[in-house]
Amino acid sequence: MFHVLYTLNPTDSPNARAGKHPRLGALLRSDSGGFACLHPWPELGDDSLKHELAALREGHPLRLGARALRCMELDGKARREGKNLFENLTIPRSHATLLSSTSLATADTLNQRGFRTGKLKLPPNLKAAARRLITIAAALPEWSWRLDFNATLTHEETLKFWFMLPETLRDRIDFIEDPCTCSVKSWRALQNAGIPLACDMPPPHHSSISSCIPARCIVKPARDHIVDGRPIFTSYMDHPLGQLWAAYCAAFHYRNTATEDVPVCGLVTQHVYQPHAFSIALGLYIKPELVSPPGTGLGFDEMLENLPWKRL
Repeated sequence: MFHVLYTLNPTDSPNARAGKHPRLGALLRSDSGGFACLHPWPELGDDSLKHELAALREGHPLRLGARALRCMELDGKARREGKNLFENLTIPRSHATLLSSTSLATADTLNQRGFRTGKLKLPPNLKAAARRLITIAAALPEWSWRLDFNATLTHEETLKFWFMLPETLRDRIDFIEDPCTCSVKSWRALQNAGIPLACDMPPPHHSSISSCIPARCIVKPARDHIVDGRPIFTSYMDHPLGQLWAAYCAAFHYRNTATEDVPVCGLVTQHVYQPHAFSIALGLYIKPELVSPPGTGLGFDEMLENLPWKRL
């Protein structure tokens, strides 16, 4: 196996637990020619990049490494057969990911490009979070909202935040993703208060929550095995190659589903980092429809071949 390290520079803090500092990751290449992305988030509970790479080297992959191996397997097979993985598949539409620095002017531009659902990353400061949501939602009256606190609130703070919002705005919220630490007791109380919830935590939390509470299931193919039902697929806010892996898993999962029954996903995230060669190739003019690049496998054929690969 080969690897090459990369650095992505966020345009702002990507979530409530991570600061605005360079994100380190690695692209992987199997001996049979498949590619994958490895992009840990230690702030959210992942092992470090160093440990993930060491585990792959030793033949005992950790959680992200195991998913990367699966990506390399499918990508490599398609490349050897000269096929594009997205052939005859439709990538689900995506919400717009809005960071704390996203201006109203930028949000209006996204509205003009066709987005009608926004995912808003919010800080644990309740007044600031409510003010931010109320302001931007007023400017985009046709949008529904998905809120993400990355489990930085308490159960009591989640309830307080919910009732700080006007009732008309609460009706436009698809869900609050991981508002507080995952607990069946506390999440059931939140659900009983009328708060729509989504779980973006790896198994066994998905199954333990979904069996007791009607929470939407968020699946990140870079981290998670695919679950049954109608999960919302999102990227891991990783390299564009990782975005395409998430997009392929979503498209394949919903390949036999009527368009109107496919949920809006979160696959368009290249804009949360400063432009680089791969994000430019994927497209910085973002729209709800992610367009896969030409080529075999997940694409980027020539760009990937020309990277300075080193034996892992």
